[in-house]
Amino acid sequence: MAATYWYVGFLVAVLVGLNTLFWGLTLREVGQPEASLRFFFTLFLNRWFILAMLTGFTVAVLSYWVYNEMGVMLGRFFLSMSIVSIVLVGYFLLRESVTIQQWVGIILIVIGALLVGRI
Repeated sequence: MAATYWYVGFLVAVLVGLNTLFWGLTLREVGQPEASLRFFFTLFLNRWFILAMLTGFTVAVLSYWVYNEMGVMLGRFFLSMSIVSIVLVGYFLLRESVTIQQWVGIILIVIGALLVGRI
């Protein structure tokens, strides 16, 4: 069963990466938020926003399964691999800057997930 957690964890990380990409593309297309019906209409019909909502919902459902099987504390730590996905998508696809502290954090998260995965 431990292998299943890794597969689901990997799937969650990929979906979180896609979610990050979809949000970035939404922000580029829709622009600055404003309190107007026109803005909300444009936002809710934006294809990237719809994909961001779908991937976010799927991540929530899969995360619930992991929490139920592993417990909240262990499951939350295990799913922290999603943070790595967020930073990598932001850096490579959305061209955002990443600090040395974030790179060190990624390394620590990967090491931690590997250690937790062996439990």
